[in-house]
Amino acid sequence: MIKRLQHKIAAIITCLMAAVLLIIVFTINAIAQGQSNERINTKLNRIAERDGNIASTRIDPYFDENGSYAETFSVMINYNNEVLGIVSNRDVLQLADQIISLADDVLKSGSTNGRIGNMAYSVHDRSYGRIVVFLDVSAERQNNENLMMITGIIFAVGIIVLMIIAILLSKWLVRPVKETFDKQKVFISDASHELKTPLAVISANVDVLQSEIGENKWLEYISSETMRMSELVNELLSLARLDDKNSSSLNMSDFSLTDLVLQTALPFESRMFESGKKFTVEADENIDYHGDQSAIRHILTILIDNAEKYSGENGEISVKLTKHGAKRIIEVFNTGRGIPQDKLDKVFERFYREDEVRNSKSGGYGLGLSIAKSIAEAHRGSITVQSEYGKWVCFTVAL
Repeated sequence: MIKRLQHKIAAIITCLMAAVLLIIVFTINAIAQGQSNERINTKLNRIAERDGNIASTRIDPYFDENGSYAETFSVMINYNNEVLGIVSNRDVLQLADQIISLADDVLKSGSTNGRIGNMAYSVHDRSYGRIVVFLDVSAERQNNENLMMITGIIFAVGIIVLMIIAILLSKWLVRPVKETFDKQKVFISDASHELKTPLAVISANVDVLQSEIGENKWLEYISSETMRMSELVNELLSLARLDDKNSSSLNMSDFSLTDLVLQTALPFESRMFESGKKFTVEADENIDYHGDQSAIRHILTILIDNAEKYSGENGEISVKLTKHGAKRIIEVFNTGRGIPQDKLDKVFERFYREDEVRNSKSGGYGLGLSIAKSIAEAHRGSITVQSEYGKWVCFTVAL
């Protein structure tokens, strides 16, 4: 639980800081692109003002960053769409036909400015007609791409650094929670151990009194509640052992999971028959597993017991064992009331009981499913639940 909390905090911090960094990177590139477009438009307008003639001073706005003029050419066209001339800072006589064709395409498009490849263009009205100005913007384009690459690298490195910071920060933030949780585990374990002795003494004294005075409803009440308290203490001890990651409480061995499922489920047949419920067990043959037999049996017992309690009158209960690749799948299904969709993620929480009245009658403490989940996770597995409220519920254990 603490690990999941730490991971969530780290993920939230990383996402928030990454979003801020992304906004900064996007803003830098957007501003740079805007400034680049503004410079290009200024150059095109200056060239158009001079009817394509190029000044010889390096202060000129269309002088490029490499110490030479960027390639530019202008096509002057009269109102009859006749080309009056081409002005360029390069020898473009051999490209005259291509330049005229390019200018014609621009005029047909109806656009007054834009880009064709690495050439930016703009169209301006003049007394004689129009002038189409072209400017090579490959240097500007390369600068923008370089800036994007640099900021992209900074963003990627920043994400890695942010993840490291978020992990360290999340450890610091959950430290008080972890300390409290550890103290709670120690308290539950110690209190459970301390309660076992007086409960055993009470139970022994009740047995002695029953043997001396015979049946007595008050003694039966004491005996019944003592047994319930003992069950609760044992469940709390089971949780405490499973919570202790350094504990070697699991006795791992190779065994037949098929036999275990059948041996655990089939004894429930008589109880199901007496309560008028349909009970089926299906287990694929020769499914082996390496784990704690008693712990896996405990999961099955919890799920089948829950299915019996909440299947309703004349309900149907089924237990199924299959194998999919490396996973062993155990499904326990029962008809009945089911679980509302908004509460499916809560059923594995400790002491959670969807219906307090119904669970108090059934004798549950809200610990069974939490224990089942802890056992499954201790075996590097998982347990999930699906339900159609008012009809059925199915628990799936994947080992």
